[in-house]
Amino acid sequence: MAEISWTPLDLPAFNQVRNSTQTYLLPREKWPKWAQLSTQMQRLWIYCPPSGIASTATTAAVVGRMLTERFDRKDYPRPFNYNYHLLAESTAGAFQSGPLRTTDPPHHSSEPAPALDAYGPPPS
Repeated sequence: MAEISWTPLDLPAFNQVRNSTQTYLLPREKWPKWAQLSTQMQRLWIYCPPSGIASTATTAAVVGRMLTERFDRKDYPRPFNYNYHLLAESTAGAFQSGPLRTTDPPHHSSEPAPALDAYGPPPS
């Protein structure tokens, strides 16, 4: 496995959905700043199960993951790009991994993943 980079977590909705057991489609204003500033980012989901996520990527507790959908014209005929980011907590704080390629949905796709349309925003 390649080296995974970790940065402090900048996710306004994290505490709201922490341990929720649900997957939520986040409104843009609740995205991390780097995603809000991207002109290619289309949608972002977060999932934080109560028991965490098993991972060999870190010794910290992986408590959730974000799935991002990005549209990149240069990847035509499959311009929709999907990546996930692990969310981890340690005594030093909360962190997110760099982007990791997905397999479900496929990393590159010719259209948005229809199965992801079923998820709504977190409760207010």
